[in-house]
Amino acid sequence: MTATAGLVGYALIRNKLTPGGIIAGIAVAFVHMLHPWPAFFWLLIIFFLLGTLVTRIGHKAKADLTQSSSGGGGGEGARTSAQVFANSGTACVLILLHAWLSNSTPFISSHLPLSPSPYMPGLKRVLPVGIIAQYAAVASDTFSSELGILAKTTPFLITAPWKRVPRGTNGGVTVDGLLYGLVGGFLLVITASPALYSLPPNAAINVPAAVLLTVMGLLGSVIDSLLGAVMQATVTDKGTGKVVEGPGGQRVKVAAGGARVQTGWDLLTNNGVNFSMAALTSVIAMITAWMVGLSLTVQ
Repeated sequence: MTATAGLVGYALIRNKLTPGGIIAGIAVAFVHMLHPWPAFFWLLIIFFLLGTLVTRIGHKAKADLTQSSSGGGGGEGARTSAQVFANSGTACVLILLHAWLSNSTPFISSHLPLSPSPYMPGLKRVLPVGIIAQYAAVASDTFSSELGILAKTTPFLITAPWKRVPRGTNGGVTVDGLLYGLVGGFLLVITASPALYSLPPNAAINVPAAVLLTVMGLLGSVIDSLLGAVMQATVTDKGTGKVVEGPGGQRVKVAAGGARVQTGWDLLTNNGVNFSMAALTSVIAMITAWMVGLSLTVQ
């Protein structure tokens, strides 16, 4: 509770979260603390700290690279409840499921899909992989977007690498951004490792697990870019050529014949893309761990 209170106080002072974002953050923290393993709560803290760090890097420069739909420069504003749940919602669901399985009878656990065997980890054993993979993915995406936009090279569209696009374009990536995403996922996995030593019995992120989770982090960043390119609209200001960002990841309004032009399919908001990416990455990580017999628990 002390760590949660400290983060809430910091978010209020630094305007990192809207009032709704603070309520959502407290709810997410509560769900993480419900689990008997403290490691999952510390994953949330680590992600918040890493995200805050990279957001501050080049803050003034990033504000001039895009613009806000409400006027002024772009850049990261206070996070809303939708953004909080988009980045942590999948982990909350998996944590609640894992907590239930941990407290259920052996009969219930053994009759669920992916049941335990001497060779394949059961659902209860791969869920922690999915939880950490979701945070590795959102950390990787945060590093990629917050630092990649500062790259000296012009972004290219991930679905059409020969096409150059303005900075901040949904689906626009740079080689630097992808490398930063790899670093972000790796840092999340490595800094989370000490917390996992508290998991019973004798859990740890060994080398195969660290490699898988780091790769899943980068994969999450790539999935986010693909979803952004295909399912999210990008709005550009005709006069400046800059991408227009909506506050809190919301859609940007475009009037016919106005000063803004929209490209791409408007199927998902930025928050929808982030949530979908996190969920897909978690599922892929768990299926992969199940298929190769990988688990964080050393029996």
